[in-house]
Amino acid sequence: MNELEKKLLELDKLQYELKARKKQRGMDFYIPNLIQHKAHLSKAKVIILVKGNRMGGTTWGAIELAFHVTKKYPSWYPQERRFKGPIKIRIATDKYSKINDVIMPKLESFFPKDEIVKTRRSPQGYITKLYTKDGTFIEFLTMEQDPMAFEGQDLDLFWGDEPVERNRYVATQRGLIDRSGFTILTFTPLIEPWMKEDLVDNADGKNIEVFYGSTRDNMYDIEGNSILKEEDIERFEQTLTEDERLTRIEGKFFHLKGVVYKEFNDQHLLSESPTYDNHPVYCVLDPHDRQPHHLIWAMVNKINDVFIIHESRYHGTIKNLSAHIKATEKFYNWNVCKRIIDPNFGKSPSKAGSKITIIRELASFGTPFYAANDNVDVGRQRVRELLHFNRNLPIDINNRPKLYFVRDRVPITIRSVRNLQYEENRVGIDRDPKESVKQKDTHGADTIRYLCIDNPKYHQPAIYEPELAGAYY
Repeated sequence: MNELEKKLLELDKLQYELKARKKQRGMDFYIPNLIQHKAHLSKAKVIILVKGNRMGGTTWGAIELAFHVTKKYPSWYPQERRFKGPIKIRIATDKYSKINDVIMPKLESFFPKDEIVKTRRSPQGYITKLYTKDGTFIEFLTMEQDPMAFEGQDLDLFWGDEPVERNRYVATQRGLIDRSGFTILTFTPLIEPWMKEDLVDNADGKNIEVFYGSTRDNMYDIEGNSILKEEDIERFEQTLTEDERLTRIEGKFFHLKGVVYKEFNDQHLLSESPTYDNHPVYCVLDPHDRQPHHLIWAMVNKINDVFIIHESRYHGTIKNLSAHIKATEKFYNWNVCKRIIDPNFGKSPSKAGSKITIIRELASFGTPFYAANDNVDVGRQRVRELLHFNRNLPIDINNRPKLYFVRDRVPITIRSVRNLQYEENRVGIDRDPKESVKQKDTHGADTIRYLCIDNPKYHQPAIYEPELAGAYY
């Protein structure tokens, strides 16, 4: 046997040994992609991975369970989410067949070979319960079962893989109370819109934290190893409509297929407000008669990045509203250079039969406003321009958004922008898509449109004095 043959034989032995070890304990060889890694690091009580197809959501959920069952946590895993001793786990998915065909193979590929000591199956042969060697109990439920099956059990951890019906989710959350348990959710958002309205839209990064992952986020792991290939993703992409692509590739909620600002994603959200002294601040007001007035404040830096830094919902008279605006701006010591108001409401009479407009009355109380440009199409296009960047390329000085939102300071505005939708034609009507939007929770999105069409920019002097705009109306 020559030297080359010896080396090839040695390589074969090493590959065989590696394969055997992966089969024995696959979790030791797990390397997450970037989105998976970020989700593992979360300390939230409810962690949500909203994903495109093949992003690695089920893999992420299965490895989370492997960490908790074996107690073999990576050094970087948060201490706050580590368990000690046996725990009770519930896994819920859409159908029985997925338990045997998808979830169990994933668990078995990560769990040490001797970890599972007992299984129970339904009369149809589906796995319903697992017991591990330290006494941990895992139960499997599906949306095909009676909702009452989700009641009664106390739990430490719940993993919902694929969208979960609300009544079953609530029943499971009741079971997590006694043991102060955690929830992880992994799904492609094709159904169950309540999950966006009740969970995703209420994410605060502390109690609920959401991570969005597209199919292309699973092309490489964090060490640069290849996972999915671009040509395979493109081949799948070609079979999809645009709405299907947004959900199955980008992980966007399908019920928001008419969303106005498809450019909006987590890259536009900041965890804290930037600290720029003496920078210009814009105030934008969308006033109302019966609903609370919606206010935002935006700061502009020296390269004309726009940051939505504060919002307020205020219900009161014009006099009290003016006092609220001045008190807010004084408290934060902002240099307010301009205030902008919805022109339709701003130019209307402040009282029935009065010739004094809302804008003029606000100015009389020391808070002058300019009437916004209400060209809807131009305004939306300007918002899109500031949101735009190429999501397939790294963020850098030449490829980055120009509009940002401080997550904890403007949650209502963020929700309004995310959820702004065009109205849809009735089923069976063959017409071009409507350009009007659904009139629900649009006030935050309206203020952003009024702001962006005004083209806010950084400018001197360092101390800003608002002009008396209200004198003209």
